[in-house]
Amino acid sequence: MVLQFRFWLRSILNSYAQIFFSLNTVLAILIMLVTFINPFAGSVGLAAIILINIFAYLFGFARHSIEEGMFGFNALLLGLALSFEYKFSTAFIFVFFSAILMLLFHTVWLSNRLGKYGLPYLGIPFLLTYWAVYLASGSFSLLSLQEEYIYTTNYVANASKSPIYVFAHSLDTWDISLFWKSYFRTLSATFFQNSVLAGLAIALGLLYFSRIAFILSLLGFGSAFFSFELLGINTHLLTDYLVGSNFIFMAIALGGFYVVPNKWSFLSVLLLTPILTILLISSEKILAVFQLKAFTLSFSLLSILFLFFLHSRWWHKFIQLVVIQYYSAEKTIYKHLSTTKRFKNAHLAKLALPFWGTWKVSQGYEGKITHLGEWSKALDFVIEDEQHKTYQGTGEQLKDYYCYDKPVLAPFDAYIYDILNFVEDNPINNVDTHHNWGNSLILNHQNGLFTQLSHLKKDSIKVRIGDFVTKGTLLATCGSSGRSPEPHLHFQVQLSPQIGSKTYAYPIAYFIEKEQSQYSLKTFEIPKENSLISNVETVDLLKNAYYWQPNKNIKLTNSQNPKDSITWKIFTDAYNRSYLYCAKTKSTLWFANDGTMFYCYDFEGDTNSLLFKFYLANYKILLACYVGMPITDIFPTHHFTSSTLLLLQDIFAPFVIFLKAHYEAFCKQSDNPNAPKMIKYESKASTYFFGRKIKSLSFEMNFSNNQMASFIIKRKNHSTTYLCDFF
Repeated sequence: MVLQFRFWLRSILNSYAQIFFSLNTVLAILIMLVTFINPFAGSVGLAAIILINIFAYLFGFARHSIEEGMFGFNALLLGLALSFEYKFSTAFIFVFFSAILMLLFHTVWLSNRLGKYGLPYLGIPFLLTYWAVYLASGSFSLLSLQEEYIYTTNYVANASKSPIYVFAHSLDTWDISLFWKSYFRTLSATFFQNSVLAGLAIALGLLYFSRIAFILSLLGFGSAFFSFELLGINTHLLTDYLVGSNFIFMAIALGGFYVVPNKWSFLSVLLLTPILTILLISSEKILAVFQLKAFTLSFSLLSILFLFFLHSRWWHKFIQLVVIQYYSAEKTIYKHLSTTKRFKNAHLAKLALPFWGTWKVSQGYEGKITHLGEWSKALDFVIEDEQHKTYQGTGEQLKDYYCYDKPVLAPFDAYIYDILNFVEDNPINNVDTHHNWGNSLILNHQNGLFTQLSHLKKDSIKVRIGDFVTKGTLLATCGSSGRSPEPHLHFQVQLSPQIGSKTYAYPIAYFIEKEQSQYSLKTFEIPKENSLISNVETVDLLKNAYYWQPNKNIKLTNSQNPKDSITWKIFTDAYNRSYLYCAKTKSTLWFANDGTMFYCYDFEGDTNSLLFKFYLANYKILLACYVGMPITDIFPTHHFTSSTLLLLQDIFAPFVIFLKAHYEAFCKQSDNPNAPKMIKYESKASTYFFGRKIKSLSFEMNFSNNQMASFIIKRKNHSTTYLCDFF
């Protein structure tokens, strides 16, 4: 019963908030109160929301769409419009019920038609339904018009006796500029009111909900106000019949809801304002022939047109469409900036180095020997000793060279496309220019991606054409065939399957670069010439510890207070995304594990919860044991920062990010670097304001018996240890 009540309550409140592309409860309550300045209008609006949600529920439409107010916001506008036009009567009730059902039909139809193209239906269902009712109502002799809005003087005289009306209009004589008074009246006119106080309440609700949405509402209205003055249009028209609301809706929708807010989205609002003005005036003149009001038609048409235009691009530059809707411009921009930096290469194949151990890049991209022209994006590898020699002894024999006859591995899952295996190895310092590539393998990684491995040892190839191999499979051994004065391995990425095709720049997903005795992790980079590199050597202890399976549980118990414990469950959603869910705090942590790196990529819920601390601590963990080697990353700005400074950052977020949250982790201790039974990892989350650290929190994770044994939260004066149990 409690869950059902919450569902219906949220479905009502979200219907109000959705008018401004929000799910914020405070904004919803303020809008509801504004509609009840006129009790009849408020009651009809509320009844319209409840009725269409009931209809949608009974007909079996998605609960989440009902709960988010996707049916209700058009019903609210329709209810307010009908209460504005007609008096309450039996005929009104009959028409009202029929109109709400018709509205549901229009909503579902447009949702399916426009949804195929990823486009919203906005206020079009409301307009189609209202126009149909208005055109037909002339034949309904028992449906009476609201004369009080025709004879406004009489209405004001009667309404002024009401304490609610007097209070609502108490600021109408407020001595402020025409711009601000028009802005507040425009906000209230969205809900068929004409009150400065009501508009002020909605403006404060917008400011509370989203600083960016509030600024965009001012930008949209301000650009309309300026355009009207420039074109000689009376600015008082902005407060009539949702005229000005079109510009506010357009600014919020196209400046920070359907697109990621940035300077280009703000600029687009300014550029679209004259177009919206033209659409507004022309649509009103066309509809005036039928005595119909345009309401939000111009905003809806322009928004759908512009979004279709953006969807049709081949290259999404400057203006980025929102992929995951968070109903918060601030959250959208912070998560977008973090995600695009963290996972900008997620679509790439995770190529590994084609060998075991540490090799040197003897010739890199744009090399001066053979990596020239169309073949410049290639890598040559050799093995060197501590004296930087590639051979032992005299170096006159092939077998003297460290890399000769060493294993060559598949860099990624692939089908063997082509094999060349008839070229003899060259004597040292000789080359075979007739068979330039020597013995070679072409691997087809699908989706148009191929790799070539060349200068292989004759008859060392272990695979046949058509074989499927996985990353790390032994393919052959290194030789010195073809144009190879001494043994080395040639590796290149190409977009066609012929041996010797034009090379293509492509990064290696993860590798370790060694400089003197220091190791550093490289992710999605191209190895530099003369660098010493190796694949990441993962360890089973960490791989098993972070192998979190769906339907399993993680229990954390305070070591000093066993009663202080909490259990999280692991789920996988319809999009195959794995996540931890805390039922107690209604919090969710999404994570992924690609076999080399474990990372948390999103969090929603209570930022005071233990799950959030767990998210901060395990944000990015290399499943390997390189003691002291740092692993760094960035958090979305709003996830770990000062709430006061965040309000300031929200205002400037589309233009500059000066409040940043950084992550750092490293393996601190291990009992055995190759096959450890015990590992200690430390991590830290820190916030920086203009580069100055203002906040930090440290963590420690201890691993043994193939799982995380303990999780420690470290503060300045004390630490809290949680014992972990996976079951």
